[in-house]
Amino acid sequence: MSGSNGYKTKQRDTILKYMTDHKDSHVTVNGISDYLTGQGTHVGTATIYRHLERLVEQGLVRKYTVDSSTGACFQYAEPDRECHEHFHLKCEKCGRLIHLECSRVKELASHIFSEHGFAVDPLRTVFYGICRECSESNASSDNDTRKENPDNE
Repeated sequence: MSGSNGYKTKQRDTILKYMTDHKDSHVTVNGISDYLTGQGTHVGTATIYRHLERLVEQGLVRKYTVDSSTGACFQYAEPDRECHEHFHLKCEKCGRLIHLECSRVKELASHIFSEHGFAVDPLRTVFYGICRECSESNASSDNDTRKENPDNE
């Protein structure tokens, strides 16, 4: 063991490298597993969970649990980048978790505290809806369907 960091293994290093390579994304255990398998490295999901939990404890990775029906997602915790003053958007179509840094939402949180005495936790606050890419994709496929079936309008 190396201090409180636990065992430094090849699997841990591989998972940490994956996290740093995907630092701007929220990733899932299944996504990591699929990637590693595609690279010819099989690491069981239980092992990935265990290493991610240790990396969370060490402050190298952040864990986001959005709701009880969706698995947790993880993001590399860049040392020079704070990640606790923004809210999240969850796309119900593609499942993507998006950081929302918006002064108006912060103003809403401030209003809720000053007027209602309730402090909103930005890390655990998630707005659900459909992201721009999925909306555009859906609108595009709707237009294609109308062109193919003009009698349906």
